[in-house]
Amino acid sequence: MRILTATLCLVLAASALAIPPEYSSSRQWIEEHTPKDKTPKEHRIFVIDAKQTTNTYILHYRDGLSLRDIIDATHLKTNDVMVTVLRSERKLEPVYDDVVRASVKPSFTVRAQDVIWISTLPVSRN
Repeated sequence: MRILTATLCLVLAASALAIPPEYSSSRQWIEEHTPKDKTPKEHRIFVIDAKQTTNTYILHYRDGLSLRDIIDATHLKTNDVMVTVLRSERKLEPVYDDVVRASVKPSFTVRAQDVIWISTLPVSRN
């Protein structure tokens, strides 16, 4: 019985970790962790480090702002990173979800109010 209980707990824990980010709760988390930010609400882009969720940023949106500009505004700018972009109209499904190499400028167009999750890639053990 203990083995069955332990197995069930592990399965539940693993499935909880597999839940992808969601727009509303991600945005709320970032806003709560950057309470003194003065960026006008309509010009905000919300950025979070997926591995250190206390590293949150609210950046000022402007025309021509690229995904590379956003990555370069974080401490992860010299790394290859995994980027997930969420939008309010597709709260559960990313509009962008891909690896961005340190020297690459993706053609993806960011918008005001986007929520952007950025994380370093897992270390390869080859």
